Amino acid sequence: MNTGHVDTVAEHAIASQIKASIEGLKVLPWDDISAQQQTQIASAMARPLPRSIAPNANATPCIAFPETIPVLSQLMTLAAKQGWRILTTGQGSKLSWGGLAKGIDLVISTARLNKVVEHAIGDFTVTVEAGVKFADLQQQLAVHNQFLAIDPAYCEQATLGGIVATADAGSLRQRYGGLRDMLIGVQFVRHDGEVAKAGGRVVKNVAGYDLMKLVTGAYGSLGVLSELTFRLYPVTQASRTLVLIGGEMVVEKAIAEVRLSGLTPVALDLTMAEQVSALIGRADGPSVEVETEKGPQLSLVARFQGIVDGVEEQSIRLKTIATTHSMAIHQLDGEVDKSFWQQVSGLVRADSTLCKVGMRPSALPALLAQLPDRCQVLVHGSSGLGWVQWPMPSADVEEQDVIKEIEWARSHTQSNGGFLSILQAPSSLKQSVDVWGYTGNALKVMGDIKQKFDPDGRLNPGRFVGGL
Repeated sequence: MNTGHVDTVAEHAIASQIKASIEGLKVLPWDDISAQQQTQIASAMARPLPRSIAPNANATPCIAFPETIPVLSQLMTLAAKQGWRILTTGQGSKLSWGGLAKGIDLVISTARLNKVVEHAIGDFTVTVEAGVKFADLQQQLAVHNQFLAIDPAYCEQATLGGIVATADAGSLRQRYGGLRDMLIGVQFVRHDGEVAKAGGRVVKNVAGYDLMKLVTGAYGSLGVLSELTFRLYPVTQASRTLVLIGGEMVVEKAIAEVRLSGLTPVALDLTMAEQVSALIGRADGPSVEVETEKGPQLSLVARFQGIVDGVEEQSIRLKTIATTHSMAIHQLDGEVDKSFWQQVSGLVRADSTLCKVGMRPSALPALLAQLPDRCQVLVHGSSGLGWVQWPMPSADVEEQDVIKEIEWARSHTQSNGGFLSILQAPSSLKQSVDVWGYTGNALKVMGDIKQKFDPDGRLNPGRFVGGL
């Protein structure tokens, strides 16, 4: 039986049906999708994979690009009538994150839903469609000396919809909070094509649910995000980063003092000393010389922003803490500070195994000190959240070695009140290890919510916790 031929006919039939039902909507069958987009979609799907990745696969989706919310609504209504299972994406930068989707018939891209709906400058709010790129929005806001206070992975490509769907806030959560604190209004298209709204300038709401918190980090499992409203902040006058370097116990004591000191850094991160030394070298010439106690060397990275006098006063206080513990200190100002954090935002790579971690902040130094040297780590000192990145398995490092190290790190986080979830990794690794590793008691509640919002389980099936 020529399953490839049957699949081609099926995918073309879906594309043709969409085109016949919704005028002017761009739809591409699998074979017409770019190689890059095929790879992105394949990274999100459980086996069987598309034919270009696995020639004997028995399922290949087509992709649609709605340009308006009414057209997206029509498409979702049609998909509901036909029972098509849907995978949603923006630019695809985080499509590989989370669990593997199953049995996808149709990919919906919000990349062309890319309008800034309203920028209320005086109110410090902005409403955007889900396909607006984060980097593009920041450029527009900067004209008015405002910014959206997040620093997500893949910041040049990531769309606001994908950032909210994966709850990817970054280091600035130390001062400004996470995405659930930023998002003040949301609109999404339900499984049946109806448009739901909450918060912001809202006429219709769904009683009983805080929709903004529900959809943030839900990986598109409850609806297709279409419009988002965020609170904004003014651009600060001055910015300075201090990098403190020391051994595990020294860093643990220093970060505890910082948390109790009343200092207000906008970012407070822990990372490997060699890793941050290389970043400083790229931002400011020579790398930092690490001459402290023996054993694994860690870095505490604190960024202060505000008025010049305030930044200077807080820097002096932090340097006093560092000096007390005989820590090496490196100061970054102005363009060097900016360049350093641009380097930090580029640490996450598409060709890696990336895990999100969370635990008690006091346990963070021990995690960093015991991970292998080939790992890159960035964790936030007050929230205990962050990520660990492994290079892809190679001739020197087998996948089973990476799995063992992930399992150790998961055990460490769970024994310290936390978690480890696998964001991106080869499909074989994701099929060998529980992606989410969830051990809590909320799966039934999450399942009930999923049932109410997506009763047939057609939205990003398999991507969220518990296979939801």
